[in-house]
Amino acid sequence: MKFRSYLFISVIILSLFAGIVEAEVQPLTCGPDKASNPFWSLDGDRIVFLSFDADSGNTDIQVMNADGSEKKQLTSNISADIFFSNPWSPPDGQKLLFISDRSGAYDLWSMNPDGSGKNQLTTGGANIVPWLHGPAGYGGAAWSPQGDRIAYTSCWYENEEIRDTTTDGQGNGLESANFSKIRREADIWVMNSDGGEKQRLTTSGSARQPAWRPHGDEIVYLFFRLEGNEIRIMQDDGSEERCLTSVGENVGTFDWSPPDGNSITYNTITLVTNATQFSSALWTINADGGHKQQLTYGNLDSSPVFSPDGDRIAFTSQSRAPPSSLFVMNSDGTDLVGLAPGYLNFDTVQWSPDGKNLAVSNGKEVYVIPLESPATAGGGGPVSILIIAVTGIVTIAFSSRKWE
Repeated sequence: MKFRSYLFISVIILSLFAGIVEAEVQPLTCGPDKASNPFWSLDGDRIVFLSFDADSGNTDIQVMNADGSEKKQLTSNISADIFFSNPWSPPDGQKLLFISDRSGAYDLWSMNPDGSGKNQLTTGGANIVPWLHGPAGYGGAAWSPQGDRIAYTSCWYENEEIRDTTTDGQGNGLESANFSKIRREADIWVMNSDGGEKQRLTTSGSARQPAWRPHGDEIVYLFFRLEGNEIRIMQDDGSEERCLTSVGENVGTFDWSPPDGNSITYNTITLVTNATQFSSALWTINADGGHKQQLTYGNLDSSPVFSPDGDRIAFTSQSRAPPSSLFVMNSDGTDLVGLAPGYLNFDTVQWSPDGKNLAVSNGKEVYVIPLESPATAGGGGPVSILIIAVTGIVTIAFSSRKWE
């Protein structure tokens, strides 16, 4: 009995400390403004990101070379300019898509990567406003694979003016928001890249976060419901809508697999005890709804992102040991590797177009992590030790019962 207990403990220690890589973390920004939401240009030469200016209280958009040099501010800090999904337009990155309140309401805009040519695409506050759902509730907007159209979320009817102008006793004009005109629900719309030919695709009032299928004509989005958010998919004209995930799974984030969008990775949020603690697991599912597979268990794993070749998934985690908040694994859940132990607060991650680097942020600075070592790139190394250790535990447990 003592021998079995000793062996069990030694295997547990082995499994706890296997699969962690001391990856190099290279800072690209260095205050005083807070930098977040990095996205690589399509050629991998530049990174666009958000910079929060504490003095003005606004967020502006900046761009820099992939090594952090030659930073340039693209929007002025007199307005709030933000994005939450990849702003670079395919196929050649000639435009950046963003939200701005520079016109007095939060609308979609586009501009050239050097900050010129700013063009307002929606008018009258056609998108989810931060004071109703928070900026993240907007969910961003998505370019079509050809870059000729944009899918976006609108929480009220196009061109519905919510701001009322009145005058005080001295004849001064006063502007206020008329909340009775705001639609609390939201739907998916599409428009041309210049803002023309707007078309409403959903009518449920519960649609958010559209994402176009790579090299395809389908749009996937989150359908919000009390039982839990689910992933739905439809043609880019709004037809053939269907559910991909089950009711009650409560999906948080998702990502299409490159290069053709044959599958989707996502995280589901599950309450554990007394509705105060929860876990978040990662899954994959085929675009036709088949071959659903759970990849992670019992942790707070979220924000999964496929590598450019679709073979690996990077994600953030808040509850794994040893301490790390960034992990990479194969797309089937094998060869799990933790990166940069000691960095506990990464909340965003994006792959470089060549799959050799990760751009990450902790909400304060932007970093790049090279993935050049064999262990970091996957395919054996420390991860193999982890798999062997777990297998050893299962074998010993069953064998000991048989012997008894």
